[in-house]
Amino acid sequence: MELSRKERWQQLQSAFEPGFGRMLLISVLIHLLVPILYYTPLFPKSEPLKPPIYRVNLVNKPVKHPQAGRPEAVVSKKPPKPKPAPVKPKPIPPKPKSTPVKSIPKPKPVAKPEPKPTVSKTQEANLQQRLEQLRADQARKQAEQERKAKLDALRAAAVAESQKIVSPVTDAPVGMPEGKGDEAGVAAVAFVQEFIRQQWSLSKYQVSGNPQAEVLLVYNADGQLQHYRFLDKSGNAIFDDSLVAAIIKSKKLNQPLPEEMEFNIVFNLKEMLDQP
Repeated sequence: MELSRKERWQQLQSAFEPGFGRMLLISVLIHLLVPILYYTPLFPKSEPLKPPIYRVNLVNKPVKHPQAGRPEAVVSKKPPKPKPAPVKPKPIPPKPKSTPVKSIPKPKPVAKPEPKPTVSKTQEANLQQRLEQLRADQARKQAEQERKAKLDALRAAAVAESQKIVSPVTDAPVGMPEGKGDEAGVAAVAFVQEFIRQQWSLSKYQVSGNPQAEVLLVYNADGQLQHYRFLDKSGNAIFDDSLVAAIIKSKKLNQPLPEEMEFNIVFNLKEMLDQP
């Protein structure tokens, strides 16, 4: 006699160990939960807090511990007091000239021509070495003058740019809104970020959205860029390339820093364009 479907299922179920169905259900649940746990983070990733961005007047000095104030403020310089005109001394009348007695000139002895000095090879080598030293000194002086001329041009450009910035607070001291130090100046990181921003050039129509990149920069105390590297690229090649070009133009700051300093700076398109 053929067994019914129910009897066949009961016979099959009795062939396995007790609790097999429960183990099968647990195994299925584990296989479903593993992919979910793998692709779902246990803790949501929070965005790092970025310091507020301020317009910085590059005429102001970068310091480590800025006081409370405004980074775009300008120290008003009092006009120098006019120097008193020097008192001219009264002219002294000239003494009357006495007529000298003419004397009979004596005949001059005929001078014998002096023999030409002989120059040894050692003296000639020393003279050549001295000439080369003079040429090297002159080349160094010329290079120093060119470097100073470039620095003067950078300072002039910074002054011209700073004149476009108007502080919303009149007669505010130079500092930072969150400053708690005792130095009159702006935060060095804000100074470097503003300097790079002023060297940056990119049309807002070339890039869409708001790409953002984080860069590590190291400057020495003279304001010379030592090295830089991207900590996080924006993923937009046009924006990243424009940022590299601005950093290269900023390899020499227009003012020295308090010491050799390292900066982690986040650049994004809206802040570079100075937009809210």
